[in-house]
Amino acid sequence: MYQCESQITIFGRNPMIETVLGRLEPMEHFTHKIAAESAPVPELLKQSDVVIWNLEGETPPSEIRTMCKEGAVLVYCAWHEEIDHFSSPDLEAADEFWELPLNGERVRISLARIMERIKLRYDLYMTQTYLDTAIDSIPDMLWFKSLKGTHVKVNKAFCTVVGKTREDVTGRDHCYIWGVSPDDLENGEASCRESEDAVIKALHTLQFTEAVKCSRGLRQLRTYKTPILDRDGKTVLGTVGIGHDVTDLVNMSAEMEILLQSMPYAILLWNNCGKIINANMKFEEYFHTDRQSVIGHDYNEWTAHAFEERHSINSEGYVEAKVRIEDGSGKMLEIHESSIYDVFHNVAGKLCIFRDVTVERDLERQIRHSSNTDFLTGLYNRRCFYQYIHNNRGDKTVSLMYIDLDRFKEVNDTRGHKVGDAVLMCTAKILIDFFPDDFVARLGGDEFLMVRLGECSISQLEQEAEQLIKKIRDDFFGKEEVGRLSASIGIAQSADPEMEIDLLLQRSDQALYQAKNEGKSCYRVYQEN
Repeated sequence: MYQCESQITIFGRNPMIETVLGRLEPMEHFTHKIAAESAPVPELLKQSDVVIWNLEGETPPSEIRTMCKEGAVLVYCAWHEEIDHFSSPDLEAADEFWELPLNGERVRISLARIMERIKLRYDLYMTQTYLDTAIDSIPDMLWFKSLKGTHVKVNKAFCTVVGKTREDVTGRDHCYIWGVSPDDLENGEASCRESEDAVIKALHTLQFTEAVKCSRGLRQLRTYKTPILDRDGKTVLGTVGIGHDVTDLVNMSAEMEILLQSMPYAILLWNNCGKIINANMKFEEYFHTDRQSVIGHDYNEWTAHAFEERHSINSEGYVEAKVRIEDGSGKMLEIHESSIYDVFHNVAGKLCIFRDVTVERDLERQIRHSSNTDFLTGLYNRRCFYQYIHNNRGDKTVSLMYIDLDRFKEVNDTRGHKVGDAVLMCTAKILIDFFPDDFVARLGGDEFLMVRLGECSISQLEQEAEQLIKKIRDDFFGKEEVGRLSASIGIAQSADPEMEIDLLLQRSDQALYQAKNEGKSCYRVYQEN
């Protein structure tokens, strides 16, 4: 939704930093504007989001910080001995210190992390803006309260009803906001606290009818209160409430219609016979259908056609299902069903709230993928290797091929990281094609690992290693930039389920070291002395 341009300025010309910045991919929603100056430029300092200070002289970080704009990231380049002699104010003034001489890869990683922090900070600001905009667009009163009973955040409608500003309300309790005495049993804190405690105990949304005193006299509110849970899904951090003033409404159907249309979720109502009687506009958006087309239909029959067959239960115990849309674009919805009771406490029907969790689930999948794979090659990483062994090893024989590229550092140093990255990605593709049924990981740098679980002879591993070495050598042979590249392989195997995987990994590494020492572009099998 938003688009930002970050001004990055290097004070002190350094071709390496400029080159790294030039290759740095902007984060989503961001672009870079890069400048390099040989001397301080006060106006540019005040405009820069990231300041990289690489000028020799006596200007300490604390003095530079006073010249930067608020919130700017200050990176100070200095020798190790110089940094050690900085005072506490100078150490606190800079966000990062880069020790001289600078290392290109460290600079690249640091810059990437700096941009991630800037984006995270802006995302937080935008999330806050989205929340404020969303709650202020709700015509009903809305508030967030801490467990102590103080109001953390309220919307404009809340301020209008109580006749106070948002600043005056924030951090205040029920009695101050509504102008009642704490001893007032019907309208004081005790009355409000009773409903809050019920919600916290139930751990789900509850509905109340509450009378409160305000500047316009006694008002009748229909309130919906929900606990705010921590990440464990159990610890209550506070509550959120929606209060609808029903004092002047002529009938309850008008109240229900207003509430349904103001909610940010898809809502469906059906009576005690199972017939759908109402739905809101958000329902039409989620299910790509006119709500009038479903009213009067049996809820269970409609559900069977509205969702794909595969359902799941999330960590909070709610059913999740994907809306059935012909083009596959249906949302993943979390389904909440609650009974509706009449004045005699008989079930009059049910209310179903459909919450869109598509983005949440996509993010969870992305996080799981990112934590288990190498960002460059797409292969599994070292962390995933240990998890794979833990989950799948059992009593199976474990065979390892530790693969290392010969003369890769020479290519990386002479041809640059771009060529080096291309070599690593090409090697990864070769390994995936060569071992389609095995686990393949990048352990770091130019080191790769093939893992095979189950019976497999050493002779078969030797044959495959020889073929793989030839495949890698042939693929890179004749290419001007990487023509001398080859691979060395260390092989280790164990049928002992009690052997630590780190020990077996060490053995394959030792075999690899032997192959390297004996001329490279070959394999060796670990042999106990």
